[in-house]
Amino acid sequence: MNKYSNSKICALPGAQELKSSLIAGEGAEIRKQLSLLFDENTFVETAAFTKRAFSDFVATEGSNELAGVITGYGAINGKLVFAFAEDVLRMGGVIDEAHAKKIYSLYNLAISNGAPVIGIFDSCGTDIFAGTGGLSAYGKILSCVNKARGVIPQIAYVTGKCIGTAATIAATFDVVVKEENASLYVTSPAHTGATDAQDSIIAFSSDEIGCAGYIRNLVDFLPDNSTREIYVSDTSDSLNRLLGDLDFGGEALTAISAVVDNGVYHELGHNNVPSVSTVLASIGGVKCGIVATSYICNEGKITKDAAKKISRFVNFLNRFSLPVVTLVDSLGLAIDKENEMSFADELARLASAYASADVPKVTVITGHAIGASFVLLGSKALGADLVYTLDNSEIGALSASSGVAFAWDKLITEEHSREEYIAEWKATVSSPANACASGEIDDIISTNELRARICSALLMLSSKGICNTISQRRVLPL
Repeated sequence: MNKYSNSKICALPGAQELKSSLIAGEGAEIRKQLSLLFDENTFVETAAFTKRAFSDFVATEGSNELAGVITGYGAINGKLVFAFAEDVLRMGGVIDEAHAKKIYSLYNLAISNGAPVIGIFDSCGTDIFAGTGGLSAYGKILSCVNKARGVIPQIAYVTGKCIGTAATIAATFDVVVKEENASLYVTSPAHTGATDAQDSIIAFSSDEIGCAGYIRNLVDFLPDNSTREIYVSDTSDSLNRLLGDLDFGGEALTAISAVVDNGVYHELGHNNVPSVSTVLASIGGVKCGIVATSYICNEGKITKDAAKKISRFVNFLNRFSLPVVTLVDSLGLAIDKENEMSFADELARLASAYASADVPKVTVITGHAIGASFVLLGSKALGADLVYTLDNSEIGALSASSGVAFAWDKLITEEHSREEYIAEWKATVSSPANACASGEIDDIISTNELRARICSALLMLSSKGICNTISQRRVLPL
């Protein structure tokens, strides 16, 4: 007979009951959120019985001593995904050493397996009695997130309180999703008077069901990790599908839906700077990101917020080897007092994002590319592989109306009206043919062939991620 056969250690009485209690008890709400995210019955918890690290100043009697975060892994649409979920019902989801240790261990698993991480944020903060130990827990989580940045995709899902340093952690993630009634700020609006100050980093906001659905769809569009290979798959949409005489009406999403496979795309940050759309999609079976300006919204002009939105998105695409497709329809820079603050800095970041991205970059001027918009939005000068323009585009240092006012104003007479000179400027100075003469644009195409040409370009460039990494690049002198 085994000498441990009558041992309590062997029998582990109450362990199953404790586990059942955890699942059905006070963690029920957070487990509901996890069940909305993960495929049914696939989420597996790790370090389930880790206890929180109480300080000497906090009595433990009657307290739930389990760490304030649930960690584990499962499948989302059949793909392996890791997650940590702060449980506000476990002592307020307090962030302490045990909390950080569980997240650190989870990240080790996620990185070694090359799979995304979803972080669900809802915590009342750290244990004030824990002193530097509690504060260092924030630092350890920040360290994990930063080490994984550019290695695996990270999605922050704010369901409750995400305040102070926790907001900094969430902002470090690649994509931030927030429930409508959740709190995401560094300093309380009661003190600053600034409400919704962090909206610029939010990709999507809705109710619990809407956010869960958005994240599940997002996982489908994201690569598992930062492998340098461009992801190409079969598509039911014809690579040679023609668009006819479709009029985009200066609206970015209309142009996007026309060129992507089966009209399906996943937008990030729709409510943040509506003049610029940033979406994930597939074109010709190639997973990519699309930046598109809307002329109907402030003439597609670049503001400092638009520059920030685009640069953040392009950097994200580059980290995960997703090609950048840019659809340009913009009259240049927006000029106003509010915009001028830190404008040059954001424009520099935008230029740097395009210049440093070594993924395939394809740009199409779909309407206007005036002044700085021609340079900053995926020009050849900033490293675009191919640049096309539609045959009815307007391209130049100044718009036709501004150009005439600046250079030909004195020529206007009763016989030759301003409108006539504007039409002449468009036909000559800012015409696509004149713009192509410098070699900065590869070809003039019709709206009809727009999708087919982008498909061809992306498929031709699909080996760039393997053969042309930064360390291997050989640049020929000009």
